[in-house]
Amino acid sequence: MNDQYLTMTEIEAKFPNQWVLIDKPKTTKYQEVLGGYVIYHGSDKLALNDVVKQLPTPFEIAVEYTGPLVEDDEVLLLNVDWFE
Repeated sequence: MNDQYLTMTEIEAKFPNQWVLIDKPKTTKYQEVLGGYVIYHGSDKLALNDVVKQLPTPFEIAVEYTGPLVEDDEVLLLNVDWFE
């Protein structure tokens, strides 16, 4: 776990082309993530799912991908089983 607050610019530079789980995200009024505390990063989305399932509830997190999205991924959906 990272105890240092990072902006999204810093997160994107430090963890390129990775899924990033951000704790206590700071957001705009439109829910755009501005930064937070990185608690997971990696290229494996399934591993990210496992980390989310282990978090104590309630929690305030954001999930971001720091690389380019393919055309068909204009909308990303959360797995419903994250919250079961």
